Amino acid sequence: MVSFTCNLCGRFNNVEVFATEPASCSCGSNVRSRALIHLLSLELFGHSLILTEFPKLKSIRGLGMTDKECYASILKDKFDYTNTQYDREPRFDFTESHPKLAGMYDFILSADVLEHVAPPVERVLDEVHSLLKPCGFFGITIFCNPQDDMREHFPELRQYRTVPLGDSTVLINRRADGTLEISDDLIFHGGSGATLEMREFGATELRRKLAAAGFHEFEFLTDNLPEIGVLFDEDVSQPLIARKEPFVLSGAGRSELVEQWRCAQQDAERERQRAAALSEQVRQAAGSRWLGLGRRLGLGPSLLPPR
Repeated sequence: MVSFTCNLCGRFNNVEVFATEPASCSCGSNVRSRALIHLLSLELFGHSLILTEFPKLKSIRGLGMTDKECYASILKDKFDYTNTQYDREPRFDFTESHPKLAGMYDFILSADVLEHVAPPVERVLDEVHSLLKPCGFFGITIFCNPQDDMREHFPELRQYRTVPLGDSTVLINRRADGTLEISDDLIFHGGSGATLEMREFGATELRRKLAAAGFHEFEFLTDNLPEIGVLFDEDVSQPLIARKEPFVLSGAGRSELVEQWRCAQQDAERERQRAAALSEQVRQAAGSRWLGLGRRLGLGPSLLPPR
């Protein structure tokens, strides 16, 4: 039995058979999504908060690479955040350049996507780096094989398509020299088409490629966090943060936080005043001669504390 509080929705869970990839909370979260949100919270606020309890800071801008709806919808409510798809609308192709969006994002999230983009993967890492603000960061989950090897499945991929053939799917590729190759030993993750596994990373090579793209600091999450349902096994994706520079909340973000604090203080003061007014009403009612007469006759409530 595994007991934990989901850090996406805040629900408490008791799970008899716990696995890393299938959803283990009714909101749809699994180990890698909870690990990713944990790292995002630490990076933005310095504390591991439940996602639904994040402050609403629309000055923070984020971009998602096919993020799961269980956290994408909440991120959209909390931040200026857009979730995108690799193969359908709202489509965003990270293999292309977007100069008008350069330096616009505080964070970009990629949950098990980098193994699916067409080579060279360096093109995507360079583009992510260019889209981030100087203090922006890249939140990633990605499977890294235990042998720490980088395995590019189709290193000469150029013009290609996956097509059904009999009872299976094959990949047809035209190399740069014009020759055709057909591959039938394909691995798909949860579907077909853009879910084709293009590569396996090793942690060392992943770090090297991120550094080559311009990221300077890395935070790999390797410790179990049973209280939020993050328990690693040999099949779980590696969660990490890659930073350009340490994140710093902007002046606009600080103003939003101060305004929310002021509103919370005002709400608390109004509640205190209401409680005080109610207490005074009860005190006056307790001294009412009619209420006293009712108590002598055994009628009505007693508003006085017991002796």
